[in-house]
Formats: sequence, C-alpha cells, structure tokens
Amino acid sequence: MATGTMSDYPEHDKMREVKPKSQAIGEFLEWLEEQGIWLANHADSDVHLSPFWYSKEKILAKFFDIDLKKIGEEKDAMVDELRAMNEPSPR
Repeated sequence: MATGTMSDYPEHDKMREVKPKSQAIGEFLEWLEEQGIWLANHADSDVHLSPFWYSKEKILAKFFDIDLKKIGEEKDAMVDELRAMNEPSPR
C-alpha cells in the first residue's frame, strides 16, 4: 500500500459513509436502555424472551454489514504505515 488513501481501507470507507445514520441509531439504542427497554429474542422454540446481549457496536456493524475483524486489520495496517512513514531514512 502506498500512501494510505481511504480506498486502501474499504471497511473504514463503509463506516465513514454510514456514520451519520450509525450515530443516530446508536443514540436511539442508548435512549432505549435509559428507558429500561431492552432488545430481546425468542430462544429456539421457547415462548419467553431472552435479552439480546450484543454490544451496540456489534449491532450497528451487523446492520451496516461492516466486518469488525477487517476494521481491526485495517487499523493495524494504518499503524504500520504510519510507523514506516516516521522511520528515519537510511543515509
């Protein structure tokens, strides 16, 4: 990778593109929690609801089809690129 353009980091591109919507949905999920409202689902054929314990980050990533593992890999690549740019050049 040459100079780290965002196109070198496609998952970050997706994240940046959905940021306004993601922010609004994240705030709404926080508001639900403040109101004592929790996401829940049916466990198999059980008639009772079970709390849905995914983090807001995982819920938003799944909704927007963002791979959090790839996000981590891209962050590592960005750090590596910054380190390489800051290394003194051989004389």
